[in-house]
Amino acid sequence: MKQAICHRCGQPTVEGLCPKCTLEVTRLASCPDVVEVVICSVCGSRQIKGRWQLPDSSSAEDLAYQAAEEAISLHEDLADPHIEIDLRKIGATRYQADIDIQGIFRGQSASEHCGIPIRIKMVACERCSRMAGKYFESTVQLRANAARSMTKKEIDECKKIARDMADSGYRGGDNLSFIQEIKEVKGGLDIILGSTQLGRRMARAIMERYGGKLLETAKLVGKKDSRDVYRSTLLVRFPRLKRGDIVSYRGSLYSVAGFVGKTTLITSLREGRRCSMSEESSETVEVLGNKSDAKAATVISEDEDVLEIMDPDTYQTALAARPRDLPVKPGEEVMVVRTADGFIVL
Repeated sequence: MKQAICHRCGQPTVEGLCPKCTLEVTRLASCPDVVEVVICSVCGSRQIKGRWQLPDSSSAEDLAYQAAEEAISLHEDLADPHIEIDLRKIGATRYQADIDIQGIFRGQSASEHCGIPIRIKMVACERCSRMAGKYFESTVQLRANAARSMTKKEIDECKKIARDMADSGYRGGDNLSFIQEIKEVKGGLDIILGSTQLGRRMARAIMERYGGKLLETAKLVGKKDSRDVYRSTLLVRFPRLKRGDIVSYRGSLYSVAGFVGKTTLITSLREGRRCSMSEESSETVEVLGNKSDAKAATVISEDEDVLEIMDPDTYQTALAARPRDLPVKPGEEVMVVRTADGFIVL
C-alpha cells in the first residue's frame, strides 16, 4: 500500500496534511475585529445580545474583560484550553485585550494569540429614554368613597405598593415597569406608569388590599408599527369601610378583616368568629371606630362579662364588655377604642 505524502511539507502522513502542518494552518481561536460594551449612561444597565440587563457593581473594566472573554470562539477540537487575558486601557472609553490561548489539539500542544479592541459605548437605555421623554401607557387612579376620604396611611401604603411592584417588575425583566409620576390629587392618588400590564397588576393588588371597585377605560393616542396605541386609565374606587373598622352588625360588634371582591370579611370582637358581609350591608352598617385608634387602658376590676377600666384620657373609671375568653386580671392593660356609646375592648 502506497503511503500518503503531506502536500505541504512532503512528509509521510496517513491522509491529507501531516499533524504538524494541520496545526500550523488551523486557527485554534477566532477573535472579532472589535467588541462594543453598551452601557446606559443613566442607570448603568448593560446591553447583552440586544437586551438590557440590570446594573450591578461591575466596573467598566470588569465589563470590558467579560466582553473579551465572551467574544473568543475556540476550535471544537482544542482540548483543555487555558486562556489568559491581558486588558489594557488605551483611552477614556477604549481597551485592548491581548489573548493568549494554550491547549491540546489532536494530541499536540498548541497555542494561539489574538487581540481584541474593546469600545465602551455610553447611551441611554430604552427605559431611561422613555422615562426622560415622559412616556406612559397607563394611569391608576385611586379615589375615596363618597362617605369618606382616603386616609394618610392608605395613601402612604399605596405609594409603597406602587414602588415595590414597579421595582419588582423591572428586576423581573420588564423594562417598561417604571413609575413616571405619583400625584396626590383631590379625592385620592394618581399613579402614572410605563406599561398597561403593570397598571392592571397594581390596580388589582390595591383592590385586593383595600376592597372597592375597578373600572378600566382606554383611549387611542396614535399608531406604532401600524398598530393602534392606547393609554389605559384604571379607576379603583375605595369602599366605604376600611381594614380595622369596628362595626355594629346584626346586634354584634365586628372588625373589618379584609375584602374578597365585593364581599367584606369581618371578625366578631366577642367570640373571634369569622364571617362575611355583603356589599349592600357594608354601605349601610354603623361604623363605631377603627382599631388603629386603640389606646391602652388599665383594668381595675373584672368579672366574666364586664371589665372596669381606667379611661386613658380622663383617668376616670368606665365599664366595657369583656371579649369572651380574654385572659386579663386587675392591674393589667387592655387595648380599647372609644366610641359614642362607650369603650370597646379589643
